[in-house]
Amino acid sequence: MTIGDNCYILKGVIISTYGGDIKIGNECSFNPYTIIYGHGGLIIKDFVRIATHSVIIPANHKYDLIDVPITKQGLSKKGILINEDVWIGANVTVLDGSRIGVGAVIAAGAVVRNELQPYSVYGGVPAKLIGKRGIGLQQ
Repeated sequence: MTIGDNCYILKGVIISTYGGDIKIGNECSFNPYTIIYGHGGLIIKDFVRIATHSVIIPANHKYDLIDVPITKQGLSKKGILINEDVWIGANVTVLDGSRIGVGAVIAAGAVVRNELQPYSVYGGVPAKLIGKRGIGLQQ
């Protein structure tokens, strides 16, 4: 695990590699009770803001077989990439295989499970495009 310069990791944050690799860039913040796992590899680039109670999990349980308990079927591990200048709102879940573009904003409570475009705003379950940055979204 590597953590860059000037990062803020507040009370109650859990960061666990689970045998994987976690790379955190510079000037990132992790607010209380956020959970960060590294099973399948996690890269968080510079200037990322992660709000309270968010969960980032770069692995997923396999469950195809009905005659074998899920706990015995292993994990798939694609990894997660969170690019620069991303804001992840409160209670967001980022699932394995997600790729979050530069400057993206993810609304509170969203579930991310795929690729999010740069400078775009996403929300919902699953996360869907709800706007673009820089074209009058600010209130």
